[in-house]
Amino acid sequence: MESWLTSTPYPGMILWIVLYISDYYMTLNSAKGFQEIGHFHFEGSFELTPQFQEDINKQRRISRRHIIFLVVYTLVILVAWWLFAKTLKAEWLYSIYLGTLILMEVAVHLRHFRNLHMVKAIKNEGGVEGDITYQKKLSYRISANEFQTFAWLFFIVAVITYSPFFLGGVISCFGISFRHNAYAKRAAGTPKAVHADHS
Repeated sequence: MESWLTSTPYPGMILWIVLYISDYYMTLNSAKGFQEIGHFHFEGSFELTPQFQEDINKQRRISRRHIIFLVVYTLVILVAWWLFAKTLKAEWLYSIYLGTLILMEVAVHLRHFRNLHMVKAIKNEGGVEGDITYQKKLSYRISANEFQTFAWLFFIVAVITYSPFFLGGVISCFGISFRHNAYAKRAAGTPKAVHADHS
């Protein structure tokens, strides 16, 4: 079923490039949308990944850090295919690795679709009153719970289909869930940061 993803490195590389680029710009649009609504405020940053918080807060359409990550991970996919699929003849290892990247982005994109739909609905129909401030610890807790939910979903699919690709999604989503729970604990133990209104 996944042979088209492992027979050559190009499908994985193309999928990664498209998803990683759209992830960044959907994050920009979501952050801008919540800012325009005016009811929602996020402590520190709407963006949860520390490396990209400054770029998202400043609404940078071109991020040097994002481009570097895009190039590096694309090259790593190529190297992983050459090592696992071509040299070791272990396509399943490459499939696991590719799943960690692609299915992590699938989970992130589903969150983006939810946020963008919420922004559009509120802009068109209203339904929100007052101000809502998300403390950083809560944002990370919510994110950790969502990624854990995706991990269990991918686990069920992996078991039913015997798919190493979906096993990769399980690994990455559980990993992000664990990391965001750690960030939440750290945020709970530090003084409140200035609330960021994205500009």
